[in-house]
Amino acid sequence: MRRWWLTLLLVNVTLIATALPRTGVTAMPWLAVDGLMLIAALSLWPGHRHARRGLGYAAGALIAIVVLGTVGNTVTQEIRGRLFNPYLDPAQLPIFLELLRDNLGLATSLVLVAVAIVGLLAIGGGLGHLLATLPRPRRPSARLTLVGVLVVSAGLVLLGPTRHTTWLGTPGVGLLADQVTRAYATHAAVRDFDAQLTRSETPLDAPEGHPLPGLAGRDVILAFVESYGMAALERAPFAAPVNQRLDTMAETFERAGLSVASGRLVSPTLGGQSRLAHASVLSGLWIDSTLRYDLLLESPRATLVDDFERSGHTSVAMMPAIYRDWPAGRRLGYDTIHDDPRLDYRGPRLGWVTIPDQFVWHRLRQLRDAHAEPVFAELALISSHAPWTPVIEPLPWDAIGDGEGFSRWEDAGSDFLEKWGDNAGMRQRYGPSLAYSLAVAAEYAVHDVDADSLLILLGDHQAAPGMLGFTPDREVPVHVVSGDPDLIAPFLEHGFVRGTQPLRDTPARSMADLRDLLHRLYGGDAS
Repeated sequence: MRRWWLTLLLVNVTLIATALPRTGVTAMPWLAVDGLMLIAALSLWPGHRHARRGLGYAAGALIAIVVLGTVGNTVTQEIRGRLFNPYLDPAQLPIFLELLRDNLGLATSLVLVAVAIVGLLAIGGGLGHLLATLPRPRRPSARLTLVGVLVVSAGLVLLGPTRHTTWLGTPGVGLLADQVTRAYATHAAVRDFDAQLTRSETPLDAPEGHPLPGLAGRDVILAFVESYGMAALERAPFAAPVNQRLDTMAETFERAGLSVASGRLVSPTLGGQSRLAHASVLSGLWIDSTLRYDLLLESPRATLVDDFERSGHTSVAMMPAIYRDWPAGRRLGYDTIHDDPRLDYRGPRLGWVTIPDQFVWHRLRQLRDAHAEPVFAELALISSHAPWTPVIEPLPWDAIGDGEGFSRWEDAGSDFLEKWGDNAGMRQRYGPSLAYSLAVAAEYAVHDVDADSLLILLGDHQAAPGMLGFTPDREVPVHVVSGDPDLIAPFLEHGFVRGTQPLRDTPARSMADLRDLLHRLYGGDAS
């Protein structure tokens, strides 16, 4: 009986621990009914000894999977503000491991991965061994008791009264059921999305793209500011420096004769995966997963890149965070791609960010001067990327050179690996970091945005929930700037307001609607 009670204790503690991230300490059950049912069933199993051992180890492996699912839920909730999705997220493992290596170093990453693997094997193997070697009760009264336990616990699991009882729970069954349901629903949603990609119901679905005659002959810049979410305008301590910068921008634009309007967009992602936001804006489709992103790239679906090229624009991608081959960029069809190597930055690498925003704007200015035809440029700006170190200041534009002007901050961000776990420090640096990104964007606009250009400056997603505190929504600001007030006026008729401060009490527009909106305003309503 000692082994039986020891097995029950360890299985119960393990399963209860998996419920902790979902229910919290105060609501955590102290008896896992599904674990009790499992132990009773294996104790009564009448089969051959080898069959019972196999079932025991299989049950241990299943408990390890529940633990792995709990870890997945915790990590994705902290980073993405949602639960782990077994249909989508396993494909993200290589990217997650790469980020782990880049942020913590290879040695530390290998140790963490090894500890995680050994821990899971220990849980699965240890509990599997205990379950596989459970003694079968000899006395009829003991067997009858176990039958009663099995029937009662099975009834509790199947009928669901544990949902209304705080001290009883079914954490293992509940997690597995949630994951299976989520995976099935995601599969159905992806199937519908795949069918949507093959339909051709509007001109925007055409694989050759649809022109934007209202923007022909004008430069259009689509600039994504990393981690620029509405929480940055609304929550302390970062709201103060960000709102101060936005108010200064509005005054600066007015003095420079620039018109600006602002609104809010709902991003498909939270805390990361910026490419999903970029793809949603470019395609006019809701791209909220890597799988949808891949399906888009495999489809003939046109994007804003095609639309502007049909309008006579040279298409340019400015991607300072991309330092490897980028097949997605080739598929999207940019005329030129200025990634990390092609930006030819010769200044110091500023921690994780590597290339400051002002240098990217500097290169864009040089590129526009070199092209006689209008340019459609998409920028992925990264100075405001976590862990927000170092926070630098704008330079005089003639002091930038090929990046040598940033030498004063050399090694200032070299400790960025230590900063990732310091949430309090990141909260203090987040606002000033965004203020810098907005400041250099505004300076570029004042000097280079005129009546023949349109700047669309927007956030890609909110910062990670683990840093912001309680889980935010997915809304991000968007600002449109031009020297021609007639280019900005149509936005005011579609929910935008004058100035740099978006309204907070109106419905936000989906990022996937921005392409259609541009066509409504400048393309003769292609939808």
